[in-house]
Amino acid sequence: MTGEDTAATDVVRSYARAKSRADVESAMRFCHPDVVFETIAFQAVASGSDEVARQNAAFLRTFPDYGVDLEYLVAAGDLVIGAGTVRATMRASLVGIKPTGRAFALPFACHWTVRGGLIVHERFFFDFHQMCEQLGLSTETAAGRFAAWRERTRAEAR
Repeated sequence: MTGEDTAATDVVRSYARAKSRADVESAMRFCHPDVVFETIAFQAVASGSDEVARQNAAFLRTFPDYGVDLEYLVAAGDLVIGAGTVRATMRASLVGIKPTGRAFALPFACHWTVRGGLIVHERFFFDFHQMCEQLGLSTETAAGRFAAWRERTRAEAR
């Protein structure tokens, strides 16, 4: 790994550690002001540090013990790819879904683009169905709630 690759993976590790402490403010220090954050399982895209911080804060209120165990990070130029396990317990409502108090442990993969020492794009992948199953949620109902949330979010942005 080159020094540049090491710097990029260090940024991602620091960002992941901050999120695992539910410290959104610290996590956002590793992000560019124009960061784009995609959560593929939720079909959600947040753009800009304010929107990304709001979505992260809402997610971490729901899952206050959120944590990631990184199995690996590999950097190639601006791109950092990683995978591991994400764990969390649903303690509060998320997009109108009542908390179950149950936990999940899911494999995940993520792509980060790091430029100038800051994350400019994050693309986070995990299995929505497995998350719902482990949390004791109906996948169909949860998908409907996320669709309604996305529509409200778009309407508010207009």
